[in-house]
Amino acid sequence: MHGVRVYQLMNWRRFPEAIREAENWIAEDPENSDAYGMLAQVHLKAGSYDQALHWSSESLRCDPENPIAWFVRTITLYSQGEEKLFMEAVVEAQRIDPLESHYPFLKFNLYHKKGSLKEAREELDQALRLNPDRALYLAADSYLRANSRDFESSLASEGMALFQDPEDDQTFLHLAWAANRRGDYGKELEFMKNAVRIDPADEQIRAEYLSSLQKKYWFYRVLLMPFVVKKRLARWQFLLIWIVLWLVFRPLVVLFLLLYVLAHWASRLMVRVQVFGWRSLFRKIS
Repeated sequence: MHGVRVYQLMNWRRFPEAIREAENWIAEDPENSDAYGMLAQVHLKAGSYDQALHWSSESLRCDPENPIAWFVRTITLYSQGEEKLFMEAVVEAQRIDPLESHYPFLKFNLYHKKGSLKEAREELDQALRLNPDRALYLAADSYLRANSRDFESSLASEGMALFQDPEDDQTFLHLAWAANRRGDYGKELEFMKNAVRIDPADEQIRAEYLSSLQKKYWFYRVLLMPFVVKKRLARWQFLLIWIVLWLVFRPLVVLFLLLYVLAHWASRLMVRVQVFGWRSLFRKIS
């Protein structure tokens, strides 16, 4: 009964109440590893990483193979950027719970950020084998395929993710990244609106939403066109084009760069006024 209550309160983001419920559970049953594990999970969800690690360790003291504790520990280490400790923990976590699809997904994220697309593909494929209908993994597949310049398959994966009728901020965030990579700024803004609607308190989502709002201004989108082309070319091809343009049309290239910088800051100021009001120009936004 305690576990169900803690889980409900945590999902409702009523973290202080969830913590009190878990602490009452521990007081009643001090050797219950799940009670410590659930308390750790609440702290993880609340962003208290040190507390999450502490209580997951307490859970593992009671039961060295508690799957909740290993789940929390693995995600916490990933969230803290502790790559070496994360890789060590995820090996043990997968041994204990080989059917947990989120472990290969986290490894996919790590490899994808490092640009190791082959390893990222292998891990994401494993996550999809374990949970083929999860919208987040399908959205990530769309993003990975877009980064591999397979735009048609990226759109197909996007469609499958949306078919699941997702209500998860990270799903829409990955779909927005994929749309940006394809140069579809209209869709990027649409997906970012959904992400910020679901979790308006997330700093990363808010920052990326404001960035996507800049692209609704036609003058900024026009100056982004070369970057849309870049996404469809190999790196060496794009670099070669810029070298040729610099040698042949240097004044025009300089003018373009100046206009791009001006458009970037002008659209950024316009978004700031639109979202926070004109008084925000004279104060810091937290």
